[in-house]
Amino acid sequence: MRWIALPVGIVLVAWTLLDVFRTLVMPRAARGRVRLSRILFRTMWRPWRWIGVRRKTVQARERVLATAAPFFFFVLLVGWVSLALLGYALILWSPAFVDGIGPGGDSFGNALYVSGTSLFTLGSDGGVTGWTRAIVVAGGATGLGLFAVVIAYLPVLYQAFNRREVGVLLLDARAGSPPSGPELLHRMGSAGVASSLHGLFAEWERWVADVLESHMSYPLLTLFRSPHDNTSWVTSLGSVLDAATLLLTAVEDAPDERAILMYGTGVHAVEDLFYYFRLTERETVIQRDEFEDVLGDMKDDGFAVRPLDDAFARFTEKRAKYAPRLDALAVLLAATPTLWIGDRSFLGARTAH
Repeated sequence: MRWIALPVGIVLVAWTLLDVFRTLVMPRAARGRVRLSRILFRTMWRPWRWIGVRRKTVQARERVLATAAPFFFFVLLVGWVSLALLGYALILWSPAFVDGIGPGGDSFGNALYVSGTSLFTLGSDGGVTGWTRAIVVAGGATGLGLFAVVIAYLPVLYQAFNRREVGVLLLDARAGSPPSGPELLHRMGSAGVASSLHGLFAEWERWVADVLESHMSYPLLTLFRSPHDNTSWVTSLGSVLDAATLLLTAVEDAPDERAILMYGTGVHAVEDLFYYFRLTERETVIQRDEFEDVLGDMKDDGFAVRPLDDAFARFTEKRAKYAPRLDALAVLLAATPTLWIGDRSFLGARTAH
């Protein structure tokens, strides 16, 4: 029966190394249901989120939720090391290599100890002979390689996080905190700088592309929360998308080409992230009188708006292409709800600023 330890150990080590490669090295979204990162996310995030959203204040909620991503990464690292440790121990314990361990080699505990000393490059106390030395050397190389990849991965992760949050922070003065599309148009229009929306949409088209590429390659980034309690990359994306959609559907002037491009890129990003996390669309309803108020503010701010019925029909049709999926992402990540984004009835009722 101990011969089965050899193939099981080889499969365990190979699967662990493949999972590390797909998660940290391969520059694209890792697929497949049997992945350690996916297993940990499904088993840990939902309970963590459940506890976090039930805190009495926004500050308490954010403190709980903000620790999730760094903690999950630490658990993921421990999981990879533990699986590799167990895999090499099974290989060493198999009849093919157990005799080369030396005194006490028949004990699985001793095989686990030798596996640990090799993986953590602590050095063996001697007695390892024959082909068993090759397994010990392979274990040491695995340990060095694993920690080297993790050390190289962290700067990439935090650089992507920094780029994302710079965009979110710059939007704060333009769209409010938490941000919203109508507030973005109101502030820009009332300040007489509506013409600068063209440049803003161009910047955010690139921001969206950067977020999509980095968050699909390193999905753990989606759980890293903004340093400020009332902001979130999800609601920031939604607010700029809503602003672009309002301009394309409620304003009579010729469509802004940058708004069109921003809308297309944003819808694509929301769609890809939505399907990656295998979410279910949420029903999103904007009341007609709520939209009428927004349209009135836009008119007061100098925008040439369409008639209410026409604008409302165009807006709801175009927004339906991304809003149900964006809302699902916002609720999954417990983003602070804003005017038209997030689960306002749940979070807003349980927390106070």
